[in-house]
Amino acid sequence: MSEPLGWEKYLDHYLRAAEREILRVCPRGNPRLLPEEGNLLLFGRVPATLRFSERGSLAENKRWFPVLRELALKTVEHLVLATAQDGYPGEDLLWLLLEKGPVRGLLISGRPLPPPPGSLRLASGKFFLPETKTDLRGFLRENWRSGRNFRAVEITLRTPDDLEEARAWLEIARLFGLTYLSPRARKDLLPFRQHLSSVKRWLRRKGLLGLLRQKERPPDISGLRLEEFFLFRLPSPKKKIGRGYIGGLYPGNFSGPPLALVYAACEHSRRAGGGVISFEPFTYHVLGDLYLDWGDLGAALWAYHLIGEKSPQPAELLNNLGLIYRTLGLPEKAREFFRQALSLAPDDPLIHYNLAGVLGQEERKEALEHLRRAYQLSGQKTLFAEALARELLEQNRTSEAAEVLSGRDDLSLRGKTLLGEILYREGRLEEAYHLLREVCGHREAPPRALAYLALLYRDWRGEKEVAEILEREALSRGGAEVRSLLRRT
Repeated sequence: MSEPLGWEKYLDHYLRAAEREILRVCPRGNPRLLPEEGNLLLFGRVPATLRFSERGSLAENKRWFPVLRELALKTVEHLVLATAQDGYPGEDLLWLLLEKGPVRGLLISGRPLPPPPGSLRLASGKFFLPETKTDLRGFLRENWRSGRNFRAVEITLRTPDDLEEARAWLEIARLFGLTYLSPRARKDLLPFRQHLSSVKRWLRRKGLLGLLRQKERPPDISGLRLEEFFLFRLPSPKKKIGRGYIGGLYPGNFSGPPLALVYAACEHSRRAGGGVISFEPFTYHVLGDLYLDWGDLGAALWAYHLIGEKSPQPAELLNNLGLIYRTLGLPEKAREFFRQALSLAPDDPLIHYNLAGVLGQEERKEALEHLRRAYQLSGQKTLFAEALARELLEQNRTSEAAEVLSGRDDLSLRGKTLLGEILYREGRLEEAYHLLREVCGHREAPPRALAYLALLYRDWRGEKEVAEILEREALSRGGAEVRSLLRRT
């Protein structure tokens, strides 16, 4: 039997479990297994160490150590293989992880891309991806880019019972057409989870599916109360609900999960100011917005592409598609959608700003033009002022950048840091010093602010001890980017 994929990421947990087995056989000397290079080579490639933590007879230790070492090797390898499930570490390992505290991660079902090393395969055929051992966001992005049919729920497991709760949330994800159920989506959909069995029974009934944002039951309509929602079936389309409600109906002739579509129709009604709205093509746009707000890029793409050119808000739709493809790491596709959006709404500052953000290094001149336009069209709002100044600084046009930001009292911490950097680059060191000191007085001070203040203390004020303290803090927060900055200057 071959090794399960990525088992070595959990080496310390396997060693702890193997230790307990060895202590039953050899309680003397308190043998310990440690995840460090030493006298064990698991599966001929992964190093570990066996040692005694209590002193004993040297002769006894020498006599028994080779036997114990072989026992330790076989015990760990047996645990790795015995707890494996179809080529991955299995569910038994999850219980070992829970011994040390809560485990946060993604529960996955469906047909995703092969999960990365470090994923656990559960007895139900689902996968669990622990946050500390796998790249959760990267896994989601790859599956969204590939258009895979999967479901993922972000959860924190504290006890084995939490796994059953997570499986119930996977069912909610299915009913709402979600590929990824985020904490925000869980909060919004909690009433449906609390009454999941009843919701599923109502979905199986016949009649026109409806959903109201209404705590009290409307007269002459039977249904299911779900906190601020009311789920119901109308026996006939001719049945009237009455006026003054916020709600939606799903007539049954559109593609998608019925509960998701009626929820979107209800949201459509809320955005329109009330009145019961029957699901129509534009409601796919509303559904896509909901998915996007919940962080589910895959489901948002599905909904947006279904409405396509039929949306009465095409520029907004194209802009949202551009944002999704930018997040998925597809800048060429994002550019295509932003340009289409701009052709429909040439005076929208946000689209100019978004397009500038995905233009390549060879297109910086065009990017600057779009940022200038966004700045002008927005009435010189802070977001666009900071973006324009950042691009001007990148192009070494420091005096222009300073002019954009100087005199503003509405800059963010990052904007003030940017202005401090501009002043530093212009040689206006005293102004830079006072501004960056103010920024660094905040707990959320950006790493670059700390780094530039460290440079000022070191090179301008000559206070090397203070500079070293600030450098350490900047490096701990900013890592490679700050290290590169300090090295350049």
